[in-house]
Amino acid sequence: MKLSGRTILIASLGLAILVASIIFGTSSADSPEHRTDSNAANGASALPQLAQALGHPAAILDTSFEPDLGMGALFVLTPTVGFSMDEARRLSDYVAGGGAVVYASEQGDPRLDFTLKVNRLRAPVGAAATGTGPALAGVSSVSGSDTVSPFQPSSSQVVLLRAAKGVPVAFEQFLGRGRVVVLADPLALCNGYLEFADNWRLAADLISLAPAGTRVGFDEYHHGAAGQGSPVSGLLSTVWGSAIIWAVVAVFVGLFLRGRGFGPRLALPGGRARSSAEYVSAVGGLLQRSRGMEVTGRLLAAATRRALAVRHGLAVGPAFDAALKSRAPVAAGELEAADRELEGAEGEGGLLKGARRLHALAYPGRPRQ
Repeated sequence: MKLSGRTILIASLGLAILVASIIFGTSSADSPEHRTDSNAANGASALPQLAQALGHPAAILDTSFEPDLGMGALFVLTPTVGFSMDEARRLSDYVAGGGAVVYASEQGDPRLDFTLKVNRLRAPVGAAATGTGPALAGVSSVSGSDTVSPFQPSSSQVVLLRAAKGVPVAFEQFLGRGRVVVLADPLALCNGYLEFADNWRLAADLISLAPAGTRVGFDEYHHGAAGQGSPVSGLLSTVWGSAIIWAVVAVFVGLFLRGRGFGPRLALPGGRARSSAEYVSAVGGLLQRSRGMEVTGRLLAAATRRALAVRHGLAVGPAFDAALKSRAPVAAGELEAADRELEGAEGEGGLLKGARRLHALAYPGRPRQ
């Protein structure tokens, strides 16, 4: 059975949508940047819910990064869009005014690390950590990633968690009237890890840094929220957008392999010989519209004089017409008549008549064009 082009097109579109759904439909199963709108094991959607359960309304910063002191605490988890100088200054001002920031990131943001004086060591260690001191009440052990990059805290930074061999993996520091808690392993605060060790106690203690009744903010702006991109990129990041891309590719490849054109073949009209009069008429029309007839007449007359000078052994110059008249009076008379025709020519007809006369004078014996 021979399938029609429309049937093949619809089938290709359906197959592309199915493939795209299979490939892209499970994108929510992974959230390496730990987004608070992801229910994945490494997403952090449980944190806003836990904050609300503890009496702190959740505030998602997605369209801009402008923390205010109405937020008792602000969580910044693994930013993937770099902080600008102005954004880092806003965060510093927020802390100095009395806010609390929980900054948890595997690699960190260079500008934010510099602003908060975070010094990371590039020698990974096991991530399993134990609590130190009374700052995190009831947190004796924390579990998350396999390895983390530890910190080298300064004298003003108090260690909260230590990993193997006692290396710091979390610390707290006071800036102005606020405080900053920095974690090397944000995975301990993610959905699928809160049930391990004392991770849920750690999350509850960090949320409780916010005074009673205040909001808890979550930075999604630095995860490349949809509001920051163009509508096209937002569409293409969806399942249907990916399906459209696959459909276009499938249809293109199918048509390419089958070698079919879009629509019936059209035969090009065959070329036909054109007469010299057509070309002259076309050139004359162009000259008339561009007002170049006078210039063309002078060029034709000058070319004819050069041809006559070569034939009669004369020099082209001011005395050429007089010399030609004495040596070839018939040609001189014909040249004068052609000059008068060109001077009084009106339209391409007059130009054509004068040009033919000059052509016959310059090339005697040749047929007129």
